[in-house]
Amino acid sequence: MLVIDSQEVLVIGGGPAGLAAAIESEKHGLATAIIDERENLGGQIFKRLGDGFEVLSDSTLGADYLRGTELISIVSKSEVEVFTGTQVLTIEDSMVYTSHPELGTRAFKFKTLIIAPGAYDRPVVFPGWTLPGVMTAGAVQTLVKTQQLSPGRKILFAGSGPLALAFSAQLIKLGAPIYKVLESSHAPKLSEIARLAAAVSGNWNLAADAVRYRSILLKKSIPFKYRRIVTKAEGQGRVESVTHSKVDDQWRPIPGTEVTENVDSLCVGYGFFPSHELFRLLQCTFTYDENQGGFKVQKDEWGQTSIPAVFAVGDGTGVTGSYAAVAQGTLAGLKAAQLAGKITENKLKTLARPHQKNLQDRNRFQRALNHMFEVMPGIYELADESSIVCRCESVTKSQISKVISSTNDISAVKAYSRAGMGLCQGRNCQRQIASMINQKYNIPFEKIAFATPRFPAKPVEIGLIADGSIQDEKYFINE
Repeated sequence: MLVIDSQEVLVIGGGPAGLAAAIESEKHGLATAIIDERENLGGQIFKRLGDGFEVLSDSTLGADYLRGTELISIVSKSEVEVFTGTQVLTIEDSMVYTSHPELGTRAFKFKTLIIAPGAYDRPVVFPGWTLPGVMTAGAVQTLVKTQQLSPGRKILFAGSGPLALAFSAQLIKLGAPIYKVLESSHAPKLSEIARLAAAVSGNWNLAADAVRYRSILLKKSIPFKYRRIVTKAEGQGRVESVTHSKVDDQWRPIPGTEVTENVDSLCVGYGFFPSHELFRLLQCTFTYDENQGGFKVQKDEWGQTSIPAVFAVGDGTGVTGSYAAVAQGTLAGLKAAQLAGKITENKLKTLARPHQKNLQDRNRFQRALNHMFEVMPGIYELADESSIVCRCESVTKSQISKVISSTNDISAVKAYSRAGMGLCQGRNCQRQIASMINQKYNIPFEKIAFATPRFPAKPVEIGLIADGSIQDEKYFINE
């Protein structure tokens, strides 16, 4: 029997934005619940230590851990219902359908839905990117944060933007032996530094963080090389060496500048993609900004999408960082309270003002950073014909190229090549395929839609959804 739970406000995602939204809506008397696929609240940036660890002092784990502890503590002391380890299957007719390994399927009826799905590392395809020991920055951060383990003894970090500086410094502080950092962008120009300085008001903590991160690398004598990109990883059974090259303004490797170094781990961090699967299932309206992860859901100042009952907050709506995510979540929670009649419109404006100011400051700073570290097309031109593009189904670039020669439709490419049919459901390969279509047909990226979204939103065991109480006629037609 399908269990149905009713909530005035339902929040999907327990990271910074989701926590803030739930706290604010519950504060104003709305029945609120959080659903999160992880076993613990906090998301990626506020990630908790794994089971078996005892935290004697939160301060030793850094400022982000402390911020997360504060928000999680507020939620735990409130009336917010928390459903962790719960996977969202689909959303339809004001109902969110979920599965849990032990509790099975469940439906949540909502009046207001706030989706805070977070983001994931931008996949970059190059020869050898599937070798063991080649990891994304988020994966390495998870390993080090939750298990206090280093992925190797000599780690090369390659990436771009604030992430390259921040993650490498954070990993060093947590004990990971970073050997060298490669930044694909050029060294900051005076005009860019001036633009960033003009946006520093309200962001002094971020500026201080940047100074602290750079000092960590200097203190450890870690080389930080600009305008270099990884072009190949090699090894028997795992990565043993990495080749990197100098790049031009479009991040395309310059022949003759290759350097090969022996390392046992490669950490790749070229920014993030918003997790927009649920918004696509709902058929929300999207805009496009490559520097914020490509497709991002369109929303107003409160986070309200083209579907009035659905709000979008946090990095899953365009990557802007955890401080902006908290502000976005708070504003969405306030608007939900006003729509439910818990506060007046005048009260809404008064309560929202400081959070709107904070968000404006954060966004201004982020725009300055995006201008300084603009993502260039060369990042999607590193694969050779034998490179595996779809790692789930082991489909190479040459196999995909044959299909693209007769179609510019990603869904058709998926059907004929199986690229995108695996466990990640295209999260790792669709952007690369879109780039191949762009190169062949000169179609702008914003015009190349991802493959048609399908139920379930993320893979689950078939036994968890083989439930007679779930109406599946929409998905399966019986002859």
